Amino acid sequence: MIDNQCKKGTVVVVYVVKTLDQVKEEVLTLVEQGYTSIEVTLRTDNAYEAISIIKSEFPELQVGAGTVRTLEQLGKCKDLGVDFCVSPNLDASIISVAKTLNMPFIPGVATPTEISQAVSLGLKLVKIFPVKFLGGVGYIKAISSVFPDVEFMPTGGVSESDAEEYLSLATVNCVGGTWMLNR
Repeated sequence: MIDNQCKKGTVVVVYVVKTLDQVKEEVLTLVEQGYTSIEVTLRTDNAYEAISIIKSEFPELQVGAGTVRTLEQLGKCKDLGVDFCVSPNLDASIISVAKTLNMPFIPGVATPTEISQAVSLGLKLVKIFPVKFLGGVGYIKAISSVFPDVEFMPTGGVSESDAEEYLSLATVNCVGGTWMLNR
């Protein structure tokens, strides 16, 4: 299965790398705080290099790539040995290639139609994004009633104050957030 990389109950650190000179120090702080999973977003020019640094310096971490929106990005992530990829959207062609590469892939969805499409593509874990603007915990509860066999990774507005509320829901596998990186 390509979508089982999030450990149940995990908080995935969503990391937008500003500068490479702070990567080791920031990730070390996260490790010392007990975080075990990090998603480096591909929104900056230095994201791939940051992934390489993190993979080599912190082998105990589960390192993923986020904002994966193209086949080229997926290929680079595979070459870097990331543990999983996360996308803000649902793209059947990328999911198909991810399956071929045996790359765990978590697509972003917002609607029941997109969740159904993900299920039809063989996925059981999807990212609900941006969860805060979709209705937060209440939205997850409502959508779970019709998709009890799907697991969710809420991101986009999850905070330290409500992460546990999300994680207490039976269908929430893990949450993604940035609050732990307030500099």
